[in-house]
Amino acid sequence: MARRSLLVAFLLLQACGATRLRALPDPADQPDQGQQAITRRLAGMTVTIEVEAWRYRPRRLADDYLPFRVVIVNQSRGPVILHLAKVSLLDDHARAHRLHDPEEVVNLMLGGSSLWPFVPSIGFEATGPEPTIFGLELGLQFNPERNLRDIRQLAFPREPMPPGQRAEGFIYFPKPPQDARRLTLLLTVDALSGQHELSFSYAIDH
Repeated sequence: MARRSLLVAFLLLQACGATRLRALPDPADQPDQGQQAITRRLAGMTVTIEVEAWRYRPRRLADDYLPFRVVIVNQSRGPVILHLAKVSLLDDHARAHRLHDPEEVVNLMLGGSSLWPFVPSIGFEATGPEPTIFGLELGLQFNPERNLRDIRQLAFPREPMPPGQRAEGFIYFPKPPQDARRLTLLLTVDALSGQHELSFSYAIDH
């Protein structure tokens, strides 16, 4: 019972503290009904940016960081590349916020206090002489590295997208200051049709 109560408290902690963003699409964009995703169609490709999309480990990542999910579909006859070194985030006070490399996010969370060191685990154990009867146990496991692996594995790839391919993944920014009310995500994408400077705007609901 005590372990179950601890797990419930852990899940409740994960649900608190995240910055909420609301997309402010341009007239030509295609937003979703919840104003969390914006799709922009360009010559030979589509670019979709989604907020509130982190549903992976660690769930508390959104308490200290802003993960944006980026999806690019290459419909051209040449490669497409998102220049991650040129990605930036501006707030309404003209402050620029630097993109964090996935490895940097992992190291910061391992060295900081924002990481909850326990992860839920489900274990199966044979309870009879033959492995036909199993017991199911929901518990907690101390394994910070395992809890952080999705940050690396789900990051947006650096490699160019070949023709006809789709690439998706997350890019990570620090949580904006409390006085920020709007954010603008700036992307630079190279394609057969040229270099595209893209901006996506968001309101912050504190």
